[in-house]
Amino acid sequence: MRRLLTSSAAGLAALTVLAEAPPSFAGRAMKAPPSPGGSTVAASGPAAHTAPPGPDRPVIRSVRVRPRTPVAGAKGAVRLVVVVVARGVSGPNGVSLRVEPPGRRGRSRPPAPARRGGGAPGTPAARAAGALPPASAGRAARWEVWRFNPPVGLNRWYPSGRWRAVATARNTRGGKTTASSSFLFRKRTAFSGVRIVRVRKRGRAVRMTGTLMRVDPTGRFDYWSFPRQRVTLQYRKHGRKGWKSVAKARTNGEGRFARRVRRARGTWRVVYPGTRHYAYVSRTARH
Repeated sequence: MRRLLTSSAAGLAALTVLAEAPPSFAGRAMKAPPSPGGSTVAASGPAAHTAPPGPDRPVIRSVRVRPRTPVAGAKGAVRLVVVVVARGVSGPNGVSLRVEPPGRRGRSRPPAPARRGGGAPGTPAARAAGALPPASAGRAARWEVWRFNPPVGLNRWYPSGRWRAVATARNTRGGKTTASSSFLFRKRTAFSGVRIVRVRKRGRAVRMTGTLMRVDPTGRFDYWSFPRQRVTLQYRKHGRKGWKSVAKARTNGEGRFARRVRRARGTWRVVYPGTRHYAYVSRTARH
């Protein structure tokens, strides 16, 4: 219990740090690939939102999160890298970033419509964040890449689900634009004790068994059984590349599954497709 309370407190403290990624953590910028025809598009991602750009507002073309679908195991943490492509920003703090966990989203805005950019196609600008004076008319037309490395990684103590990276771009005229990109954070799963054996009373049948595990949500153990989940049994003949789904099974209250299938020479595997909170996993067994 003491370990659980201590780890939970550490996770909550880290969450406060992760929610705000100050501009000082923006790394060295790289060249931004020009969009086709020099057009400006809304931020990338399944849940991207941005304010409509105006004549006095900066423009954010994309917000990209890597890895796209981070998965946390029982130990360690997943470090995020967020790359923001913007133009029309001013000063070393022209772009800021915050990372929001599920359930903490603010008021969202509709995506900006695509429109022609002012810069020449194929001539993007690269800069190191914090090393450029206020943008001039020429600089404002160039795309700049801002790289953020939040100081705290995502580990098992953070809530799984749909997170959001929100970038805000500003200029010296008071203009501001916000764009976001969502990503799915999940916990790791694993199979244990997967076996496929011949059924004695039925010569043409085999039985596949095993246990589905997940990162223990209580924090007492590294992994614990994952009950009442559907798994898929797949088969592949020797020399073939594709897998064929043969049967489905459901884990019991202790995470165990067992399913009898028709005997065949080749390779078998069991697959857990994953959910919004737990990741995909597969395990093979040769017969």
